[in-house]
Amino acid sequence: MTRVWPLLTGLAIGALALLPARLLLPAPPLSAASVSGSIWRASLDGAAIGSARLGPIDLSLQPGALVQGRLQWQLAGAVTGRLFQGASGGGGEGLTGTLAGTALPGLPLAGLTLADTGITLDVDGRCRSASGQVSATLAIALAGQTSLNGAPRCDGAVLLLPLASPDGRVRLDLALTAQGWQGRLAIAGAAPAEALALAAAGFGRVNGETVLNREASW
Repeated sequence: MTRVWPLLTGLAIGALALLPARLLLPAPPLSAASVSGSIWRASLDGAAIGSARLGPIDLSLQPGALVQGRLQWQLAGAVTGRLFQGASGGGGEGLTGTLAGTALPGLPLAGLTLADTGITLDVDGRCRSASGQVSATLAIALAGQTSLNGAPRCDGAVLLLPLASPDGRVRLDLALTAQGWQGRLAIAGAAPAEALALAAAGFGRVNGETVLNREASW
C-alpha cells in the first residue's frame, strides 16, 4: 500500500496540471478577456483588476508548492510575483509592478504601483496578512501633490490601505473586502480656488477638510 500512495499522488498532480486554467483563474477582482492553457501554464489576455489594466499575464505553476498543499503560480507581465491558492485561502506574495488606470472608479487615480506586496485571504475573502508598499499616482494634482504612499495591513477581516502624500496634506484611506471597497480621500488646506473646483467635482467639506467618499462592489 505504501508504494501505491506515491503513484496516486503523481496521477492526481498530473491530472490537476492538465485542468483548463479557466476553472481556477482568474478570480474577482482579477478578470481577463480570455484565459488559455492549463493550470500548469496559463496565459491571461487583457488581464485587469477592476478597470486597472495589466495587459497580458503569464502564469507558471510551481511544483514545489504542491507539497505544502497549495497551488502556486509565478507571474510574468506588468506585475511579477506569485499567486497561490490552498484549502485555507489564497493571495499573492512579492507582487511588484504597476497597474495602469484605476481599479477604484470614482477616485482620481491614474495608477497603482506595488512593491514586494503580499496579501493573504482566507476562503471567505477575509484578510489574514498584508505587507509591502503601495504607491498611487493621482490623475490630478491635489494641494500640489501627485503621489500617495502607504503599507497595506489587516484590520480584522478587512484589508486596509492607508495612503498619504509626503507632506501629509492628502490622504486616501481604502478599506477592501471580498465584496467591494470603500475609499475616503481627504485634502487639508486646499486653496480656495482648488476647493471650489473640487466641490464642483463632488467633494464636500468635513471638519475643515475637502473630502470625497466613494464605494463600489467588485
